[in-house]
Amino acid sequence: MPITPRFKISQTETQIIVTIHIPHIRVSASTLDMLVDGNDFHFHSAPYLLYLNFPGRLLDDAETIREAKAAYDPSNQNGVITVTIFKEDEGIWKDLDLLGNLVNRSASTHDGVPPREKIQVIASDNENGNETVSSSVAVPDDDSVDDFPEDIKSCLRPHYGFLNLHHSVFTAYAREGLSHDMLEIPSPDETPAEDRRELRLKTEVTKFDADRYLGDLFLSSDPDDENADMVFTEAMRMEAHWETDYSVDYLAKEMEKLQTEDERAETTGQISPDFFDNDEMHRLVENKAKIPPQSKISAIQKESIFLSLVDILYAYAYDHRTTLGDATCESSWTIVMLSPTLSWFESYTPPYDSIASVLRWSIRRALIHPYLRNYNFVASKLVKDVASILAAGKRVVLRCLLQIQKTLEGSEFHYLFNKLYISPYISWIQMIDDEDLASFASQVNECVLDGNCILSKSSLGLDLVTLEKDAFDQDEEENESESDTSGSESESDDSSSGDDSSGEDNEKKDTNVDNIDSVSDKPRVNLLDDQIGNGNLLSIARETTITTGDKAKVEPRLNKSGATTSLITEL
Repeated sequence: MPITPRFKISQTETQIIVTIHIPHIRVSASTLDMLVDGNDFHFHSAPYLLYLNFPGRLLDDAETIREAKAAYDPSNQNGVITVTIFKEDEGIWKDLDLLGNLVNRSASTHDGVPPREKIQVIASDNENGNETVSSSVAVPDDDSVDDFPEDIKSCLRPHYGFLNLHHSVFTAYAREGLSHDMLEIPSPDETPAEDRRELRLKTEVTKFDADRYLGDLFLSSDPDDENADMVFTEAMRMEAHWETDYSVDYLAKEMEKLQTEDERAETTGQISPDFFDNDEMHRLVENKAKIPPQSKISAIQKESIFLSLVDILYAYAYDHRTTLGDATCESSWTIVMLSPTLSWFESYTPPYDSIASVLRWSIRRALIHPYLRNYNFVASKLVKDVASILAAGKRVVLRCLLQIQKTLEGSEFHYLFNKLYISPYISWIQMIDDEDLASFASQVNECVLDGNCILSKSSLGLDLVTLEKDAFDQDEEENESESDTSGSESESDDSSSGDDSSGEDNEKKDTNVDNIDSVSDKPRVNLLDDQIGNGNLLSIARETTITTGDKAKVEPRLNKSGATTSLITEL
């Protein structure tokens, strides 16, 4: 079976340069085949085969000295061929770094051809040779009459996946018990799509842990706080890649500003440096998901795809921050569980479902399932992350999807989500227009940053406001009860000590005590109104803090009966 080689593409105003990596093979003129045909470029050198479809026409004309050429360098990475092809019309072609789009463009083109019509029997000859007119019979392409009723049955089964293109995956293909390991929805091949949301909301209510929520409500993000949660602190401080990555167009403009006029003349039309690394480019090429062409996807379907993308990116942003960008063995579970699209095969239906509702359901699940359940983190930080990712452009979105694909690929239970959702998303995001993504990103930005979304605690359906109020009221009652108890004990202790010291006070009349042992690291007492009882001074105190070196000054005073008592006048 042919192998798709690793390759890179660069361009100038007049040429396309394809750099193909074909290591450890013998290359000669007899073993290498190249063909330039209109928009298509074919390359073959066993066992490698590459077929690219470009957005413009290519030219291979020896008479005009615009012939395609190839140069082989065996010392470069054990074998690299550089192919230079001329453009028929000068200009810069966009999105040539989206390699998967070039590889799969041909499939999308063929998909645009109308499918072959079903064979319709108009008339036939019976056994006696008489021509009789029969009713119209639709015959499937494979001439199997049993497939037609099966197609009708398949339409009635619950569908899921990208654009709801799949059904019966877990009963017909997957191993037994896989759905239980990878999903939260029970019996995905039997649960109707219209029942999934109601079941999900009920399940979420039963799994919500009020104590865990209250415990994470006031987490500190101060790194100097000894009681701060390290995971939460680092997640809040982390500078994610979508906050530092820039689009290819932006980088090109910035580089152009640094060039002199001569340099600009020499490098006019060159694309900016590669945005994707080698592993990401290889994944773009190897992604073979089959999806309908853009012309076959309706506006409502496109909006639904965007809404599902929001909750997938939200789940990714949570995992990326809490793992500091280094996915762990728990990352696949985190991403799947936080996304209603993945864990429950949620399918959004615009205009009944909106950006705000998708974000609310994502926040809701983030307060139920993962390790960090701090409201400000999941309802503010992560929501802004989603808006930033979408606003950064399709390449940043692609990088997030590629990292999700890699994470799920290494999971024993969640690998199938790549086939159902992530791989089709990677193909689709390369096909859409930049304007469509920018328009949706603007809607998310208006919803999140401009405060047009209702993402309050009361909108999540978990009674968070009531829960917090009851918890705070209970704390206040407990504090008041403890304060009353400690006050009674203090008053009793002061009265007892006053009786014991009355004799000593009477013996020390007209005596000034100027110095008392400094009170260090001891509770400070704020004296309230004096109370005279049994000829002694009583004090009611509240505990605060006192610095080392504070001293009290005691002066004598006569009470109503003529006895002398000690009065603290300074503290």
